[in-house]
Amino acid sequence: MNNFVKRGFLPLVIGATLLAGCATREAVQQAQASADAARMQADQATAAANEAIAASRTASQRADQANATATQAQQSANSAQQAANGAQTSAQNAAASAQRASDDARAAQEKATEIQATVPPRAPTRFARGERG
Repeated sequence: MNNFVKRGFLPLVIGATLLAGCATREAVQQAQASADAARMQADQATAAANEAIAASRTASQRADQANATATQAQQSANSAQQAANGAQTSAQNAAASAQRASDDARAAQEKATEIQATVPPRAPTRFARGERG
């Protein structure tokens, strides 16, 4: 845009003014002033466009960083969920093992009670004369 103004538009305006035949010194100076103003506006527009591009790049970088952070957070959440699932499974297995152990202990106690009931009582011990029990 800037090159267009410097190389094409300015000479065209000045040349058209001079070719019209009624160009006075003041008209040429006015045309030059208008051209200079147009050039300054073009430079300002170019500077604003460059700033916008830089801001866009910065915003893009921040968006990329936010996306990377979100991805890491998602991975951490997935890992935490897997760990929680593993802990829940382990707790369920431990509860089942404890129940089996309790059942086994109850069965052993019942078996011991049955065995004691079937064993005849011992005969009292006889001591020889003078011995005490």
